[in-house]
Amino acid sequence: MGLRKRAAHCHLISCERYVLVLYQRGHTALTVCTVLVNLGVEHYETLESSIAIFVANASHLLSVLVLYKLGLTVWNNSRISLVAAVLHVLSPAGLFLSAPYSESSYALLSFMGYLFFAKATLSDKRTVAHDVSLVVSGLWFGFAVNFRSNGIFNGILFAVELFRELSQPPTATSVRRRLALITGGTALAIGFTIPQVVAYRTYCYDVVSSELRPWCTRRLPSIYTFVQEHYW
Repeated sequence: MGLRKRAAHCHLISCERYVLVLYQRGHTALTVCTVLVNLGVEHYETLESSIAIFVANASHLLSVLVLYKLGLTVWNNSRISLVAAVLHVLSPAGLFLSAPYSESSYALLSFMGYLFFAKATLSDKRTVAHDVSLVVSGLWFGFAVNFRSNGIFNGILFAVELFRELSQPPTATSVRRRLALITGGTALAIGFTIPQVVAYRTYCYDVVSSELRPWCTRRLPSIYTFVQEHYW
C-alpha cells in the first residue's frame, strides 16, 4: 500500500507540474489531472493518493468482471472464463493494474470494446442491434486509446472483419454490417487522433521557433512517438 501511495503521489505531482510525459498516457489523463489540480486535491497528499488508488483498483475490479463476461461470450464455458479472470488478477502486472496508472483503466475500456465486438460477430444473428454493438465497440476502443496509444492496434479487429465482409456477395444486411464496421473503426481512429491534434495545437501551433518541440517539425508529427523516444 505504501508503494501505491508513493506512486499515486508522484503521478499527481506530475499532473500539477503538467509534465509532458503525461501525454504518453493520453490527453485524457492530463485532463483528469487538471480537474483534480483545479479542485485543490494536490494539496492533500493522503486524499490525492487515496483517490488515485481507488480509481485504479475500481477499474481493475470492473475489468476482471468484464473479462469474465467476455469469456462466457467467447467460450460459453464458466470454468474457463473464471480461470481467465483469476489469471488476470494474479498476473505479474498486478502491481501496475492496482497502482494509479493508466493500465487498469485501459484494460477495462478495452475489455468492454472486445465484449461488444464479440457479441456482434460471434452470434449467428445479424440484426441492427448487433451492428450497433460494433459501433459501441469502436467507441469503447476510442476511449481506451486515450489511455494507451498502442490501443490503436485494436483496429485490426475491424479491418479483418471488414475484409471478411467484403469477400461476401453484397446484401442489405452485409452493407449495413460494413457501414457499422467502418463507423466503429472510425470512432477508434478519432479517439487516437484527437489527443494528437490537441497536443499539436498546444506545443506546435503559433509557437516561437525557440520553444518549438522537436517532434513538431517531423513529416508525421506524433507526440506519442516523441515521448517514447525521449523519455523512455
